[in-house]
Amino acid sequence: MKKIILFIISGSIILVGSWLLYNKYRVIIPPVDISRSEVGWSGKSITGGHAGKLNLSRAEIQIKGGELIGGVFEADMRSITCTDITDTAENRSFMEHIANEDFFEVNKYPTAFFQITQVKKIDSDQYEIMGKMKIKEKENIVSFTAKVESIKEGKRFSALINIDRTQFGIEYAAKGKPGSEKDWFILNDFTLNVNIVTGAL
Repeated sequence: MKKIILFIISGSIILVGSWLLYNKYRVIIPPVDISRSEVGWSGKSITGGHAGKLNLSRAEIQIKGGELIGGVFEADMRSITCTDITDTAENRSFMEHIANEDFFEVNKYPTAFFQITQVKKIDSDQYEIMGKMKIKEKENIVSFTAKVESIKEGKRFSALINIDRTQFGIEYAAKGKPGSEKDWFILNDFTLNVNIVTGAL
């Protein structure tokens, strides 16, 4: 009887240990709440700037041993909006320009894509991220710091990403380029404010 009990206990310990080991090394992909995830954008000229939003069409976060190890997100460029121009006609004119060949050519290039290639933990809730960004079919490496925080529904992954638009062939009104003037031009860098919300792990 004692041998049977010991056998059961030993077997249970092995099963629990195996389960814990399995969960430590397996990659978990929690469900992403696309409706609550979004990308904000902002850009500046030497006299002002504009900001807006665009929707994510796809997002994936990869977790291993409780830590962020990878992920991808894809933005729907046709969903881009401007939130600071209140005049309807002016807003429409601005967005038509943003959508055409001077900027993002959204009908020809309807998505922008980012894939994490390297992750380094730098704090309890912060990671140094490196990855491949593709805009208008041009691909470049970008790096940034991402923050991970627990929320009631699961996790929130947030990051500010500074991008040099000229690296992706967007040169309109850059200093010395077509569309710029002697005393006015659009700065090369624009910023993406990425927020991805997942369900519980």
